[in-house]
Amino acid sequence: MFEELQSVEAAQTTAMTQNDRYTLATGELGAYRLSILNIIHRPYTEFLFRRVGLEQGMAVADIGCGTGNVSNWVAQQVGSSGSVVGVDLSAEQVEQARRNAKTLSLSNVTFGLGSAYDTGLPQDSFDLVYCRFLLMHLTRPIDALLQMRSLLKPGGLLVCEEADFSTAFCEPSNPAYNRCFELFLALSHARGQHFSMGIMLHRIFQDSGFVAPEISLAQAVVVRGETKRLVDLSLLEANDALIEAGLTTQEEINQKIAQIKALAADETTAFGIPRVTQVWARK
Repeated sequence: MFEELQSVEAAQTTAMTQNDRYTLATGELGAYRLSILNIIHRPYTEFLFRRVGLEQGMAVADIGCGTGNVSNWVAQQVGSSGSVVGVDLSAEQVEQARRNAKTLSLSNVTFGLGSAYDTGLPQDSFDLVYCRFLLMHLTRPIDALLQMRSLLKPGGLLVCEEADFSTAFCEPSNPAYNRCFELFLALSHARGQHFSMGIMLHRIFQDSGFVAPEISLAQAVVVRGETKRLVDLSLLEANDALIEAGLTTQEEINQKIAQIKALAADETTAFGIPRVTQVWARK
């Protein structure tokens, strides 16, 4: 599997600008979906940070920070003696993150533009570097891992969380729900991205120079409320990308969104959100 991933990366290096595209909406358009995603995953992420030893006074970098949900929480944990820098490729995301930090009156977190392959941050400068649901959107995830590794101080900690869309489920099983994730996986394959990155993460840590990385798994299940809207909102935001790739039609997308909305309103159904792999290791 790793050898296949390397060959895909090598073949697509020159196509990075075209294929390293975020499938979903950014800025204000994507803020509501991202807030739901954070509600779902926040307990597991916070537990992970406590498990790996996040402490006051740490210097932390959050790569692919989005609207800053995790960055701002980490800033509260590291306190005034610590600092957090969030980096994202989207100017809209960065601006939204800054507004969110201002609302929380946080003075120890900053946000800036940067690529996962070239963050613009100083090397050997951070106690902890983090990303969540970033590598899955990239055609060259190993290069991004190496960039993050370079930012760490000796002995610093890299912490990553990545999803595996092949593990999503609906109980009782439902064709519309299953089809949604089939489309996402097909789109990531067409673009040379990796929406099943979770299963690869531990291995690519090792092959990026990390010794004895640790691994944990978490899978959220939602049964009621706005958290069940994550799936149909994601499909809505991926509408144009899916049609552009020739994977479906507007008619099918409209139909699936309506069906999944109906499922979301039915509290007798349970949505298994894609399983998340958490991996961490020291430089």
